[in-house]
Amino acid sequence: MIFRLEDDADQQIYAKRRVDAFSLYQSLSELLKHLKEIYEDQNLIRKCRHEYVALKQLNKFFSFFYSEFTRIFSFLNYDDITLMNDIQNKINNRLQNVLSVCLIEFSSLDKLKIFLQDVNNKQQVNYQLHDEQRTVKSIAASKKRFVSSSTSVSTASYV
Repeated sequence: MIFRLEDDADQQIYAKRRVDAFSLYQSLSELLKHLKEIYEDQNLIRKCRHEYVALKQLNKFFSFFYSEFTRIFSFLNYDDITLMNDIQNKINNRLQNVLSVCLIEFSSLDKLKIFLQDVNNKQQVNYQLHDEQRTVKSIAASKKRFVSSSTSVSTASYV
């Protein structure tokens, strides 16, 4: 693996080979960890941590929220259990309420995401139906007021 490195990364590893040839990397993960320490953008990591702490779903669709969630945590080294616990605090109150009464134990972040997406989609359909019904009732009430007011006007003009 070391022989496939190029440019600056090769120079960093070559320097370690020259100085301490006997304690060269024992595994690929050790080599990658060393390179990550050198090249990782700490400002980006700091910014992502800040965004991660501040992230809340609020009134966004779950799919938009989750895409932002995954974009941010892809730069961070959090395990699935941490992410699963955190997402439960970041979703909106309606989804939190569903999770609080839900008796399902989720074995992965993907399964939790699928469940939350499904619940969010069903909630959106419910709210749209409720809004449509409210609009229909509002139109019917307006019509009724209009008819009753025009009837009283026409009756008054004939008396």
